[in-house]
Amino acid sequence: MKIKIGILITILVTLFCIRSYAQNCDEVLFMKKGAILTYTDYNKKGKELNSTVHETTSVTQENNLYTAIIQATRKDQKNKETFTTSFKTRCEGGLFSVDMMRFFNYDKLSEQQQKGLKLKIDGDVLEFPVNSKVGDQMDDGHITIKLNSEGFTLITMTFDIKNRKIVGEESITTPAGTFDCQKVTFDFESKFGIIKVKGSGVEWYHDNVVVIKSESYNKKGKLTGYHQLTKVQ
Repeated sequence: MKIKIGILITILVTLFCIRSYAQNCDEVLFMKKGAILTYTDYNKKGKELNSTVHETTSVTQENNLYTAIIQATRKDQKNKETFTTSFKTRCEGGLFSVDMMRFFNYDKLSEQQQKGLKLKIDGDVLEFPVNSKVGDQMDDGHITIKLNSEGFTLITMTFDIKNRKIVGEESITTPAGTFDCQKVTFDFESKFGIIKVKGSGVEWYHDNVVVIKSESYNKKGKLTGYHQLTKVQ
């Protein structure tokens, strides 16, 4: 199974550059209703593949807690929609958390959904604390997706992110603009039935929680593909 992170990674959502100052929740790009962030996937040679549009459909506030619902729509090279899902992001006092669904491989889910299978999702959130600095280690994340038909589980898919660490600060330029980011590395492991895939990734985050670019590597350390933010509306 080919894994694309980020898909930015997204992301997760996306999602996330952690600065040394406290960020107001409602100042972040996707914490505004109607905000649209488009990510484009590329193979290891830089050829454009699919894209994913992240649209913020609602933002609610309860005291200091902000919650945004983001709809992720996968599109193929002909701009045809192939898969749609949604995930939550939360922010309280500058601390962001993002559903692990943000970081899953939407292409694989699209294949299974087209077969008429239903998805049952159980997963963690990834947290992105304020006042983090280069050298800090961040929490791991896990998600399990069961593909069901007529009440029976046919296939179980899992995805784990481990060893997340802030390793530097860089300025990243994409078609969407130039962004000051923190660079985060991590390891991942994916299981699809009995098939297991291990690899690593590098992501660049801006404004505490916005994925700007994400690269995926296989267990031998070779680049397998990447995605980046290509449009902000």
